[in-house]
Amino acid sequence: MRKSENTTFYRHHELKGIEVTRAIESHHIFPKHAHDNTYTLVLADRGASYCVGPEEHEAVVDRQSVALINPAQVHSGIPIGREQLSYWSVNIMLDVMTASFRDVSGKDAAAPEFKRMVVRDPVLQGHLLHFFHRMTMHGGRLSLETALLESLGHLLIRYGNAQTPEAFRGESHRVCRAKEYLSEELGRKMSLDEVAEAVGLSRYHFLRVFKNATGIAPHAFRTQRRIDLSQRLIRQGMPFSQVALETGFSDQSHFTKRFKQFTGATPRQYMTNL
Repeated sequence: MRKSENTTFYRHHELKGIEVTRAIESHHIFPKHAHDNTYTLVLADRGASYCVGPEEHEAVVDRQSVALINPAQVHSGIPIGREQLSYWSVNIMLDVMTASFRDVSGKDAAAPEFKRMVVRDPVLQGHLLHFFHRMTMHGGRLSLETALLESLGHLLIRYGNAQTPEAFRGESHRVCRAKEYLSEELGRKMSLDEVAEAVGLSRYHFLRVFKNATGIAPHAFRTQRRIDLSQRLIRQGMPFSQVALETGFSDQSHFTKRFKQFTGATPRQYMTNL
């Protein structure tokens, strides 16, 4: 468990690929971003939040709904109104969700895809809350796995849709190559010219193709990869100054600012009680 002023992160050493977040009375605004290999489920118990932005007013998570975010799906987190937002969320790695889908469906299926970003389902809410509370109680592996599978079983039966890897990604070979390239050597600066040349496109064409495929600009994609790497390095015990250097930030202050922008907590808060 790691706790900040209003945000707590929970993991269990025997429940790989799962991280639960509890945020209380938060005003934090998450920028538009995406996670290539992670599903995110969000349940609000106070206030409401845009899942993308005001331009997509139907994608709002509140006390009567659950947000279902697919890997590579652009989303944000923008509280609505004056009431402070309190919520639970869980990040589930792609391989964990895919294995659960195969367990539930009995098929050798590829990754599931959720067609609706927000659903109103009291049964799903109940299953998820039970799982979240088990995580906070540091329950045993069996009880945690049972609560998780009950949640994912209902979720996948009601809303899951098997996709081939090609259909799931929905990207050209060049965009896939660009994402690989942008995820490499995260400690150094990288230019648009360099990436466009690596995938054989002009800068303008590359920008259009990449953003059309992913919903975000190349620099935003690379920043998210840098933050992902920084979290792994922090968990390994690396000093913050070294983490900033390894992930290409100009200094520790800049790193801390970006880290909190994307995670809702400072690096020190994230590290607490690892």
